[in-house]
Amino acid sequence: MNDFRTIVLGIGNPLLQDDRAGLEVARRVFELGLSVDTQELYTVGFEVMDRLMSYDRAFIVDACRLGNKPGTVMEVRIEDIFSSKSLASSHAITLGATLKTAYQLFPDEMPGELRIFLIEVERIDEFTDIMSPCVDQAVQETVDIIASAISSKGCKSGRNMSCCRHIL
Repeated sequence: MNDFRTIVLGIGNPLLQDDRAGLEVARRVFELGLSVDTQELYTVGFEVMDRLMSYDRAFIVDACRLGNKPGTVMEVRIEDIFSSKSLASSHAITLGATLKTAYQLFPDEMPGELRIFLIEVERIDEFTDIMSPCVDQAVQETVDIIASAISSKGCKSGRNMSCCRHIL
């Protein structure tokens, strides 16, 4: 049994082809029936902060366009997405700025373990609920990574916000 309150938060636009990747990860994790909360957000504003408070462990998944090969999955730190001009988007505030603010204002209420996954998109200019094949594959790989972490025993101690690596 999972002793930690865990959330998987998928972020994206359900109407745009590959921008829905984060939402799809959350949906697929939910369908696995794991002992974890899943939620979807269509913005990276302060609602992210509200959704994460009181959880011990959080997984955030969002689509990105950073110039990598489409379907690339990256695990990043808050600092990586706070300072990257490449992650400026149509969102009113960046995910990095929201998370940095949350951890500065409410450090004891935010998750002790935070893992952020970004999935490089191929297309975000078409209104459809069908993702590009490479992004769909990346979504499943991200689901597998998260499911494995959730199923593993225990939670890493401390504030695990220093990890940054390419998964693929």
